[in-house]
Amino acid sequence: EYTKAPQLRDTQVLIDRNSPIPIYFQLSRHFRQLIEMGELHPGDRLPTEAELCEQHRISRAPVRRALTDLAREGYVYRRPGQGTFVAEALPHFPLHTPLQLLTYYDIRWFETMEQAVYQWNAHYPEQKVKLESTLCSRAEFHQVLQRAVARGNAPDIVPLDCVWITDYASAGYIASLDSIDGAWVREVSADLEPLVRQSNMVDGQLYGLPVQVDVTGLWYRRDWFAAEGLEPPATWEDWLQLIDYFARPEVKGRLGHKYSVAFPLSTSVGEATVNNLLPFIWMAGAEAPVDGTLIRLDDPYVHQALRFLQSITLERRAYLPPQMDTFRWWEFTSLLTHGEVPMILGGTYEWPRIQEETEWDSETMTHEHLGFAPPPRPTIEVSPACSLGGTSWAIMSQSKNRELALEILKLSASVELSQNFCQMNMQISPYRAVNARFAQPEHPWMLSLIPLLQWAHLRPAIRHYNHVSRFMQEMIEQVLWEGAPLEAFVQRTDQMLALLIADAA
Repeated sequence: EYTKAPQLRDTQVLIDRNSPIPIYFQLSRHFRQLIEMGELHPGDRLPTEAELCEQHRISRAPVRRALTDLAREGYVYRRPGQGTFVAEALPHFPLHTPLQLLTYYDIRWFETMEQAVYQWNAHYPEQKVKLESTLCSRAEFHQVLQRAVARGNAPDIVPLDCVWITDYASAGYIASLDSIDGAWVREVSADLEPLVRQSNMVDGQLYGLPVQVDVTGLWYRRDWFAAEGLEPPATWEDWLQLIDYFARPEVKGRLGHKYSVAFPLSTSVGEATVNNLLPFIWMAGAEAPVDGTLIRLDDPYVHQALRFLQSITLERRAYLPPQMDTFRWWEFTSLLTHGEVPMILGGTYEWPRIQEETEWDSETMTHEHLGFAPPPRPTIEVSPACSLGGTSWAIMSQSKNRELALEILKLSASVELSQNFCQMNMQISPYRAVNARFAQPEHPWMLSLIPLLQWAHLRPAIRHYNHVSRFMQEMIEQVLWEGAPLEAFVQRTDQMLALLIADAA
């Protein structure tokens, strides 16, 4: 059995800001449940967008998105100038074929799948599809999925961070898309950004169909930097000077922030720690192995990167949030949007959450208030480096509906749906044709992000990456936050990783 998402029964308290579940999904699910339980009746009017924003102190963007989703699913209809009303009958699925999905609470990528099913059902009413989705936390996801495979009741489709593709493909959990429709795979692969294609391939075959691409870097308050006459840091020394600058009492008095910077560095944020800090190791050593190979940790360049980060986390501890090691991955953006810090390390995937917590609901407004730059590098002579990630759909080997599942994925990968999704969520598209459309002056935010792909590298594409990542998270937390002896912890982690990789081989 899958772990079901918590139910939102309380009609008075809808929004949990400490949840990884997007606000728009919490809101749409709440009204969906009220309609299905008969607490809202056909013809009842829902609160207006303005009323919902005021009641729950949220921005208009997630409210609009929730109501749009409910209308598309047939739960409500909208009358211009009058409001949103409960539909006369609940949506039903006669003669449908169910497709089972297991996904985690941060389900924004789910939207392309829903739209693809909507298009399929409109074109093939004799073979309608119904998505039956189950949610669980990211921390539980791998365990829940592996348990389902062991029991023989795996879902048809799952979302995977591209870094997990090699592990799941090598274990035989997911099916090669080439084995289902090789001709289509060759066609779509030709349009994928090269590094994105590489991240979704194992032994020359495509296993994941990417939804979006993200890169890591430095989020910063562009408006604050401009007001202070500052530029984002290019080098490690620049960054230290900026951290010291924003710690000055008079600067805090002008801008109203509490801390200079924040970034993931503990096991509480999971993979985000490795994803965001690995580029500092890459940039520290010109000979560092990258793009899918395991880094040898017990080397001088690793020590150099960690010592630099210690100069922030240990020597400038007073400039950081005191409980930063206990934060969860989605809490760092709140520091930025609430004006508590002028900059954080993070990924472009965090923009939708930023949008939900602010009124910056357009590219232009986002570009006015925020900037996103490559991580600072040791010196100006060193090339920038950032970590590439992204969510991909994969079809499980146990799926009894592989061909139908791929047909839905084909629709989700269309230029139209990819462009709509990436534009709404301000994400880089995995497809070159879509990014070419975004690389225009009318898309200032996207125009600033897409060039970062040239500096992107892949995290290790190896078996048992989950264990590798966990070892590295623990090492980083102990060295950067607890002040453990750097050389001893790095050497011990390096030895454990060598044993793990040897066992996997």
